[in-house]
Amino acid sequence: MQACAETPKIMPRDTFAVIGGSGAQEIIRADAQCFKRLGPAPTPFGLSAPLYRVRMNEAHFLFMPRHGDTGEELAAPWVNYRASIYALKEQGASRIMAWSAPAAVNVALTVGQYVLPHDLVDDTRGRESSFFKGTGLGGLRQRPVFCDETRAAAESVLRMLSIKYQPHGAYVCAQGPRLETPAEVKRLRSWGGDMVGMTLAPEAFLARELEMCYLPLCCIGRYGEGIREREGKPGRVLEEVQEQAEREALAQSLGFMLEIVARVSRAVPDEPRCACAQAMEQYRKEGRIGDDWHTWIGRP
Repeated sequence: MQACAETPKIMPRDTFAVIGGSGAQEIIRADAQCFKRLGPAPTPFGLSAPLYRVRMNEAHFLFMPRHGDTGEELAAPWVNYRASIYALKEQGASRIMAWSAPAAVNVALTVGQYVLPHDLVDDTRGRESSFFKGTGLGGLRQRPVFCDETRAAAESVLRMLSIKYQPHGAYVCAQGPRLETPAEVKRLRSWGGDMVGMTLAPEAFLARELEMCYLPLCCIGRYGEGIREREGKPGRVLEEVQEQAEREALAQSLGFMLEIVARVSRAVPDEPRCACAQAMEQYRKEGRIGDDWHTWIGRP
């Protein structure tokens, strides 16, 4: 890994950002040509998760490990989602690809399989879910839930790399930090859920409020409780719920992660042409907000 050059010619202002789950940092650090820590950013909502600048061949993007530098410093319920999305917007990011390794709820999904979710169920409780607290803003439509423009680029890249993937699925965001019970998995299936994780809400909704494109890139990390029988045994949680063959399949799939996000970052336009960039247009037309997004923000 080389030191990052600072000249604008080599490292222009980043418009693409990747938010990573546990383990993502090690994968990116190992293969990136540039991996420069910028640190947490101060925001009206407190400090964000740490920011990194990444370069892989001709691709460059911001990277933010949502759980902290080690990937295990802060569990999902206590991540400062508002601060992190605010910080990415302040850095100039207009597009986010969010990496997640949820559990399969749909029995047709397998460990190590990539999924591009199309829908989201928010089953969290008590998380600060809007920038517009104390205001009359925020009544935004959630269809499509995730950015179609970024999705088209991601599908093109996955096909180019001959990576098998599921082009749709409903992600249920659970509160955590504990894993789900078998009965809860049955309930999530009855809701139409395909996978369960802990991080996409309110992350996706906050990005929409600041007119940022957002698309999850999911790689199934395990099976939800009750989908496959797993004998209880002491040890790390993933070692309890994964068999050796599943760990190997997951590791093999994750080996493509940096290549995928680097290619997607180059495949999408720097300036979004999708509806995401106009999510707050109704309020502009009504004269309730101006062009400076900083002035939209409610009180923390």
